[in-house]
Amino acid sequence: MKLQRPRGTEDIYYENAKELTALELILRNIASQYNFHEIRTPIFEGKDLFVRSIGTETDIVSKEMFELLDKKEREFVLRPEGTVPTVRSIIENKLYGKYELPLKLFYIGSMFRYERPQHGRLRQFNQFGTEVVGVKSYLLDVEVILLGYNLLKLIGLEQVTLKLNCLTDSDSRPKYIAALKEFLSNEKLCDDCLTRIVNNPLRVLDCKIDHDKFILAPKIHEYLSPEEATYFNNIQNVLNKLAIPFELDHKLVRGLDYYTSLVFEMTTLDEEGKELTLLGGGRYDHLINEFDQQLNYPAVGFAMGLERILLTLAKNGIKLATEDELDVYVIVLSEHARYFASSLLLLLRSNGLCADTDYLNRGVKAQFKSSERLKAKNVIIIGDEELKKNVVKIKNQATGKEHEVKFEKIINVLMKGKA
Repeated sequence: MKLQRPRGTEDIYYENAKELTALELILRNIASQYNFHEIRTPIFEGKDLFVRSIGTETDIVSKEMFELLDKKEREFVLRPEGTVPTVRSIIENKLYGKYELPLKLFYIGSMFRYERPQHGRLRQFNQFGTEVVGVKSYLLDVEVILLGYNLLKLIGLEQVTLKLNCLTDSDSRPKYIAALKEFLSNEKLCDDCLTRIVNNPLRVLDCKIDHDKFILAPKIHEYLSPEEATYFNNIQNVLNKLAIPFELDHKLVRGLDYYTSLVFEMTTLDEEGKELTLLGGGRYDHLINEFDQQLNYPAVGFAMGLERILLTLAKNGIKLATEDELDVYVIVLSEHARYFASSLLLLLRSNGLCADTDYLNRGVKAQFKSSERLKAKNVIIIGDEELKKNVVKIKNQATGKEHEVKFEKIINVLMKGKA
């Protein structure tokens, strides 16, 4: 039997696990600064939940969902994204009636999409997302944009481009779609776009194959109602006042059907100079109402894939996690000292010190080499002679200084050095 992880997945360990954990900690901290609260939803949900909300013509639903059948032939899917499960939870648990509006939620967790694995795009991936539900305000939209923008800056990504667009939700939307269809009818499109032009023309603009053909396509923000135009202009005006640079991108529609108004992305350039999307989101004011016609709560949010962020950080030489360092490595010189080391380690760790020792019965030289590889700040040396005198030898690895310390003073000496 060949042991091999499933295609499109990865094992995360040691340095990579530390980087992922460090990124998650930063995300939690900045979300807390913006008064967002964590939500955790199940990894699998009913299939209909996503088919109904995301749209049957989206790539996620038509191609990319991991589908499951339980023993009663009920259809489930591994969650492909986090917004829809969050909305389901808000409605089912009536969060809108339990907490202050707007609900400001964030999630961190695994998502699953059955697509061809690529560098930075796996079938199982980790995603951070925010959802703000219950209020429609251009200032709130700006806050959500700033959260994502400041987050990328905070982790060290300086070359970030913010792109904005606004999808009309008014009576002029059919006029725009008609104009777009007429434009597309004169273009040679890929097979996917030929299907999309019939079922969901806006999705054609999201095509990565024919993307360059749409430069002269009708611009959706030119079809905005006066109210929509004012709202979108207000967002731009606030961003300008805050000195946040942005670009208008009339081809930006995002890949999900539930977006209704503002859509945005933040991109950077990869090593080959190609555009790489780091996060994306927008406003989805009708999604909750589609699930429950008695509820009318507008919403806005964004999501970002953590693997892509970590790869981008690595390419820029940015590390988030501190290097592994031990406070203490205990070197034993005898069998009796080895027994004592167990009690000593318990004492050290109980006082918040990171400590370890040798378990391979190696010689002193090998133990010292291990302490160096583990970057131990201090080495405690103990043998039969030290046990008789109730002392240990503590060596500071940085200075090379070594001195004897009574058992009862070990913690004081080490904590003083740590401070």
